[in-house]
Amino acid sequence: MSQFRWRLFWTLTILLVLMLTAVLVMASGQPGSTTALFSSTVRTDLDPVVETLPAAAPTAASTADSPVNRLSTSPAFAGTVELWHSWAGKDGDALAAIVDRFHQANPTIQVKTAFVDYGDLAQSYMEAVQGGDGPDLLLAPNWWLRELAAAKVLLPIDNQVTAQERMQFIPASIESLVWKGTLYGLPTDYELVALYFNRRLLDESNLPGTVDDLIRLALESPFQGAGIYSNFYHLVWGVAAYGGNLFDADGRVILEQSPGTAEFLTWLKKAGSTPGIFVSLDYGMLMERFKKEEFALFIDGPWSLGELRQRFGQDLGVSTLPAGRSGPARPWLSADGVFLNPSRTTDQQELALIFARHITNAESASLIAQIAGRLPANKEADSNGDALLAGFAEQAGSAASQPHHPELDEVWGYANDMITQVLRGSKMPEEAVIEASTLINEANGK
Repeated sequence: MSQFRWRLFWTLTILLVLMLTAVLVMASGQPGSTTALFSSTVRTDLDPVVETLPAAAPTAASTADSPVNRLSTSPAFAGTVELWHSWAGKDGDALAAIVDRFHQANPTIQVKTAFVDYGDLAQSYMEAVQGGDGPDLLLAPNWWLRELAAAKVLLPIDNQVTAQERMQFIPASIESLVWKGTLYGLPTDYELVALYFNRRLLDESNLPGTVDDLIRLALESPFQGAGIYSNFYHLVWGVAAYGGNLFDADGRVILEQSPGTAEFLTWLKKAGSTPGIFVSLDYGMLMERFKKEEFALFIDGPWSLGELRQRFGQDLGVSTLPAGRSGPARPWLSADGVFLNPSRTTDQQELALIFARHITNAESASLIAQIAGRLPANKEADSNGDALLAGFAEQAGSAASQPHHPELDEVWGYANDMITQVLRGSKMPEEAVIEASTLINEANGK
């Protein structure tokens, strides 16, 4: 073969090889190959979240490392959970609206609610759970927490609720659902005392900032005075404002270990002798006098809100309690909460926690405020501009959660006697405080 023919042969051979190589490269870059790999990586049929991704999906390599892809292998939550409660009237209307919103957002989870009379709710729930049955969730006041937790019919949820989740609630409201250092529920709403005022008798700019201001206002005019219900629950804010403490860590009463309680009782007696200020254990009398506009200020809680709103309309206001010698008033706050059943399966507990988070989120808290008129525990709740609820919320910022010490059961009677003895002048404040502390501790075996 001539030299020219050999050169032509090898040139054509090289060209053929190059053409075949180009075809193979183009074939390997077809979209069908990438689509097949993406389809094998992302299972959109298992995760509805993935279906919301834009049409222009990332490459297969980046998708494999994405958080959405890791969730895509988890099946959607589905099932039915049952809630026991004692919310009726407007409370029940709010709960129904909350459940309806939940079903709209979570169509695969059904919530059944069962009304149980308040007087029977705790015992019925306890007996049902101890028998291996009962609902998935319980909506109840924190007053029952100690007994229910001790009976092991509430699920501890410390590990399921992050610090960030807890921050969405008024601090004292979620603290009130902690027993022995363990969180057992999420708060829906709360109660505490604050300062009602009548705008027709007292300008809002002249509200008392301190306990001394409260007496000064009454001295200026009896109509600027106050009604003070003299039971211990309504007055514990003043003990804290004067630096007193009720319990130590072991549940021993220590009212006598600092001068704060006696100093507050001294102020209370002075207030009770001031024209225009009524300090009494007759709650009904105080309420009627306030409604008759005999004084401008009344210390009470949200349970009076409906009645007083109807009486005064826009002239009713709510503000914070006056500060004492040692700091702001710190009334006790108690909350309603939603609790989980520990006898349920893990899957049911997960479903229950989903609804527990929903019933306590900002949207549901807004419904609780707007429909039921309750004080929402979630700080982001929309109270629809209700200044009265806002006034209680401001007071809640300095509130303390009501203690769960079993020793509290013996406090009420002796503490009320202590207050009455001082007001009547039968005992000096220091003497009354020492006697009450001693009797309570003896009754508690401390």
